[in-house]
Amino acid sequence: MIQARNLGAGYGPRAVLAKLSFDLPWRRTTVVLGSGGSGKSTLLRALVNGGLGDGADFWVRGELSLPVSAQAVVPQSRPAESRSLGELLGPDARQTLESVWACAPAAAVRLDRLRERPVALLPEGLWRLALLTAAIASKAPLVLLDEPEVGLTGDSVRWLARRLLMLRAERTVVLVTQHLPLARMVADHVLLIDDGMLVDQASPRDFFDEPTSPGIRQRTG
Repeated sequence: MIQARNLGAGYGPRAVLAKLSFDLPWRRTTVVLGSGGSGKSTLLRALVNGGLGDGADFWVRGELSLPVSAQAVVPQSRPAESRSLGELLGPDARQTLESVWACAPAAAVRLDRLRERPVALLPEGLWRLALLTAAIASKAPLVLLDEPEVGLTGDSVRWLARRLLMLRAERTVVLVTQHLPLARMVADHVLLIDDGMLVDQASPRDFFDEPTSPGIRQRTG
């Protein structure tokens, strides 16, 4: 279980998260929902390497417990990743690529043609698919995804949903998204963040089908 108590985070003098306390189930998928600028990505960044303390600009306060240190992270913005997809996947890159994309072989072929190019130089959408492929193929027990559906086609979003469902009970996934259909498909647990505060945390049934709090009804109605 990932546990946070009075977790705050911000940039320089600006606080973004205001003392959040939550428990995220292990080997399940937690979806973090909220409007743009609500603090979702800041929360995910706080989970990266369990980074309590001060950074050059980013800081985290409170108590944060992560059971493991090995993580696979797919950021929202284009990374400065000089390695190629082939390098990220290792010596069996082609076989791994085909395995990850077994349900969509045409996409595997497309990525295979680009697997020797630096990930950071791939077109929008494709660099995200490359990092998602590497994250899913990795053995990291904790996978952190920041709006991974941005720039993807509908088919790619459906592939992502299927792959995340296949990871259930094997890996722990924290998914930041504004894509409600994707959230509904994959969530085992839901957090709703608004203006840096935790509005609610609930099961998918309580959140999507039987919401009780005004914040949830407004978000899902």
